Amino acid sequence: MLTGLDIGAMRIDLVPEIRYRLMPREFLFPDLTHADQQRNADWLGPQLLHPDTLAVGMAFQAYLIRARGQNILVDTCNGNHKSRPSAQWQHDLRSHNFLTSLADLGLRPEDIHIVLCTHLHTDHVGWNTRLVNGEWVPTFPNARYVMNRAEFDHYKAWLDRVDDPKKVMHGSIADSVLPVVDHGQAEFVSDTAQILTEIGEEVFLSPSPGHSPGHVCIHARASGAEAVVSGDVIHHPVQLDMPDLVMRADADPDLAAQSRRKVMEHCAGTGALLCAGHIPFHSISRVQEGGQAFRLAPAG
Repeated sequence: MLTGLDIGAMRIDLVPEIRYRLMPREFLFPDLTHADQQRNADWLGPQLLHPDTLAVGMAFQAYLIRARGQNILVDTCNGNHKSRPSAQWQHDLRSHNFLTSLADLGLRPEDIHIVLCTHLHTDHVGWNTRLVNGEWVPTFPNARYVMNRAEFDHYKAWLDRVDDPKKVMHGSIADSVLPVVDHGQAEFVSDTAQILTEIGEEVFLSPSPGHSPGHVCIHARASGAEAVVSGDVIHHPVQLDMPDLVMRADADPDLAAQSRRKVMEHCAGTGALLCAGHIPFHSISRVQEGGQAFRLAPAG
């Protein structure tokens, strides 16, 4: 399994929190059928798509981009001590996996310069903050946390309309996003913002709405090579065979399918690497196109 690679002078590495977990079909794809599984059995084994239960294999992981002396973390997974009673697999975690994964790459939280948020769902912002003496504080004290303005405004407006912050993204806006804002570390940008621009090297956002209103992908491009950190545009490799397959939490399923197909076509057409947040075993891969369907291919 490929866990990191160079893009020109830049380096991209996987930062896993949960390397593998089998999740119920209903959690992701209520419309998935046994016929869909059988059609994909030649390339999706039982660890990825169980032939009996249709349970789907998932990972929860972030990416680290190192470029021009900048340590850029893309997404921050589930986090510790977060109250998510309706999602027991992420409720009140007490795991050192995420920070240990960073340490294995030679970094402390203080070493992160930028945190890029593909979107603001619970399993992508959890380590934005950690609990210190009963208070949620930014995990990465020297970082600026970059978010799409439209994404933040949507959830902040929703939060302002309710009487209980747990009604909005299970409380993650209140415990994992607003503390970053309150500490003055948030930076709001457009969905096409340039994060890093050097001669021959760039890191930038591209719009990919649908799963959430302001979802973005993160692109790292240098020396004619490119990687796309796709966030939740793609949740599972079965969606390469079925780009229109709706994920249960898609805010706008039709728009999500359009964004998903756009990313797949871009990777297949340009050779850009797909860096997926939830696909285990083949997290960093190439995409091959065949008719209306796509497939993952080894990155090397």
